[in-house]
Amino acid sequence: MTDQPTDKVKELTDLSKESMKARANLDRILDFVDLINKRAEEIEGDVAAPGDGIKELSDKMGEYIDQIKSHVDEELDKIPVDPDVTKEAAEKLLLFHGNLPQVIAWADTQKSGHKQGSYWWRYWVSVLENVMQLEIAKGSPEVKPVSKADVSQP
Repeated sequence: MTDQPTDKVKELTDLSKESMKARANLDRILDFVDLINKRAEEIEGDVAAPGDGIKELSDKMGEYIDQIKSHVDEELDKIPVDPDVTKEAAEKLLLFHGNLPQVIAWADTQKSGHKQGSYWWRYWVSVLENVMQLEIAKGSPEVKPVSKADVSQP
């Protein structure tokens, strides 16, 4: 049995990554045009006009790629984060990734690579929350629950 929300997250994440690859490939084409224009004097015939045509087309293609990526990301951001998935991820991080400060730093770095409120940002926030809850539950000396008495009043 497949987990449909998880499958959709994977599919949309893959589509988003592919749109970034498409954008990078378009940038490589523009680098090619820049290189040709720099060498235009060494080449017989007019290479500037075709280069300008490529630039015009790439501007339009870039807009379309950005629109597609935006729509894909919007769909991904509509999906709720599964707390069971993030709890399992937190357990694996704590098991395989070292001590608590290392786990928190790594997960926080992952979170910071995403736009606030996006699916993956919310995913990593939930993973971090689960890491802290798991450590509190096992009585880790590195994590102490905060009580009202611990918070100083102004």
